[in-house]
Amino acid sequence: MDYPDYLGAPAQLPGRGESARPAVIRNWRHAEWLAVAAVCFGAITSALDSGVITVSYPRFVHVMHRPLSQVSWLGLAPLITVVATLILFGKRADAVGRKRVYIDGFAMFVLGALGCFLCATSFYALVAFRVVEALGVAMVQANSVALIAASVHNHNRTTALGIQATAQAIGLASGPFLGGLLGGVIPWRGLFLISAPLALVAGVMSALFLPRSRTVAPAERLDLAGSLALAVAAAGLIGGFTMAAKNGWRGPTLGLVALGIVAAIALVPIERRARAPIFMPSVFIGPGVRRALGNLIVTYITFFALLVAVPFLVERDFHRSTAVGGAATMAIPMGLALMAPFIGVIRRTLSARVIVIAANWSILAGVLLATLSATLVPAIAGLVLVGVAIGASNTANNVTVMEGVDIFSRGVASGTVNLVRAAGSALGVAMSSTVIVAFGHHSIRPAMSAAVIVAILGATLAMWPQRP
Repeated sequence: MDYPDYLGAPAQLPGRGESARPAVIRNWRHAEWLAVAAVCFGAITSALDSGVITVSYPRFVHVMHRPLSQVSWLGLAPLITVVATLILFGKRADAVGRKRVYIDGFAMFVLGALGCFLCATSFYALVAFRVVEALGVAMVQANSVALIAASVHNHNRTTALGIQATAQAIGLASGPFLGGLLGGVIPWRGLFLISAPLALVAGVMSALFLPRSRTVAPAERLDLAGSLALAVAAAGLIGGFTMAAKNGWRGPTLGLVALGIVAAIALVPIERRARAPIFMPSVFIGPGVRRALGNLIVTYITFFALLVAVPFLVERDFHRSTAVGGAATMAIPMGLALMAPFIGVIRRTLSARVIVIAANWSILAGVLLATLSATLVPAIAGLVLVGVAIGASNTANNVTVMEGVDIFSRGVASGTVNLVRAAGSALGVAMSSTVIVAFGHHSIRPAMSAAVIVAILGATLAMWPQRP
């Protein structure tokens, strides 16, 4: 048989189809792990770029002769684009094939990166091509979790999703490190091309290693009104919180958040009237699915609040160098990497609910240890514990979401998972940055205390009685 039983025959796709894997790869008994490798490499690539550009803001301010408030749109415009289109591309992939949309995303990303390099002297053209890049990132991230779920055997799914979450976290955390390392070495235009070769490799790996789509949803009319309302809501809320982290709670920031709230309220009646709504809460009615999404957003708030606060903690409270502070943030991704190989075995022994409860209380313990430690070493140990626990919690939650939705809606579910990640990231950064500006002139403990409060919320949410 050409295709494993658990995957079935390739779906009949409308329009341009998807390329098959070479037979030698398709028939290899470990082919599923090649698919995982392709998705993980793509996850690192898509997450790396934002960190490289963000850490380079001071250099852009100098060479572009523009204030930070304008330069920050090189990061803010792509973020808004990604969060506004994740579910749209997830739904699109459900209908035309996930592999197809995923590979097209890398092509779009490379096109945008080349445009940034060639048009870097025109600021507005540069922002426009950053948006093109972000469309590619959204196409990739909207399908990453769904591709893992569709490419591996059921008994390997938890381990595979744990590895994918680790890869994404490593990409997010290593972006600033790589940008700082290369920022003073290569020409400033070249910073926009750092991820382009990786994206090309990821696209080739995906074409060779990913199986063709086995299921597609019926073609439906595109919900333009719902897509627009969801885009404005996501852009307003997440973009507003991100602006607050950089510029404070000023008039434009409050206006953007207010716009997001109005759009989110308007989304409800729009979707009720739509024939094929872009966002369907009914997709997420499975046991524990909504709880899992809530847990995901809380853990990402904690994760990114710590990524912002830890470098300041190391410098101001432990009196170490900036380099040590940057390296300390890698402790959380290291913890994630430590957990990834074991989460599959743990999941076969314990239920997802037990894992999430234990993990969220471990996150709280790790944050408390990092916050209360008088020296650097126990603080690092606490951060590693946080990473291990986040790896366990998020993987269990991802599995709950993907297994709790209809197979024809996994693209929407995958896009929603990544939308939740983006929302938690923005909220965590905004929360920690706001507390640092308000209270952290000397000690960063208040910002760390905010992460403790969120961790308490996560531990409480995990133990909340589950409705049948």
